[in-house]
Amino acid sequence: MIEQQSNAQVESAIASLPVSLQHIARTLSSGKVTKPSGVIKAIKEANVKPEDLSPWADFDHPDADSYGRKLVYKGDNFEIMVMSWRPGDFSAIHDHGYTQWGAVQIFGPAEHATFRIEDGYISTLNRWNVKPGDIVGVGHELVHQMGNTTSDTFFLSLHVYGEREAIENITGDARVFDLENETIQRVDGGVFFALPPEGVKRIEEGPRGDFPTRLRHMVELIRRLEKMEKLGVNKSGKDL
Repeated sequence: MIEQQSNAQVESAIASLPVSLQHIARTLSSGKVTKPSGVIKAIKEANVKPEDLSPWADFDHPDADSYGRKLVYKGDNFEIMVMSWRPGDFSAIHDHGYTQWGAVQIFGPAEHATFRIEDGYISTLNRWNVKPGDIVGVGHELVHQMGNTTSDTFFLSLHVYGEREAIENITGDARVFDLENETIQRVDGGVFFALPPEGVKRIEEGPRGDFPTRLRHMVELIRRLEKMEKLGVNKSGKDL
């Protein structure tokens, strides 16, 4: 059950945010934004700075987590989050669950990739390095991946996800693509590599990766497993 907040509670929560994030939260609370283009416009108008996100930085996230992930604000039908990217951090290939519209603003030299699923195969549509400050739109059909390929740069990203109606977990029931096993993991939390069993709701048959897509998946999976094994935190059942 979704607990509705009073107008006073909503305003108090929004007022506690940095001014730039207040603008985004108020714009989305109006209910007039229903497309990625509207979120992108709100983010551009807000003129968000990296320091606005620093209270939610999580560069000390556990090595079992592929990146840092913090909730900033939860509205009835949208949420604002901050992700933290250490050198080598990479998300798994994923979608965004119930999300219908959203956008991501990246404050660092991230690598970003998008994918197509067709006829039982998943292939890479594009892979590129974004410029700090770039904004990427998010729709319900988007399957993507992002990460930090640098050796010495730490950066943050702002994530805004929304649904048409009120919902408890907007990014819930997201698909994480395990190309090693050709399965889909349904998750309600971080879209990490090598999730432990308790981090996965259920497993479904998934697409087969074409050669370059599966190869890159395996490279990033092995890199994460090496970090996890070194610290004895690999509870995924996957071996190097």
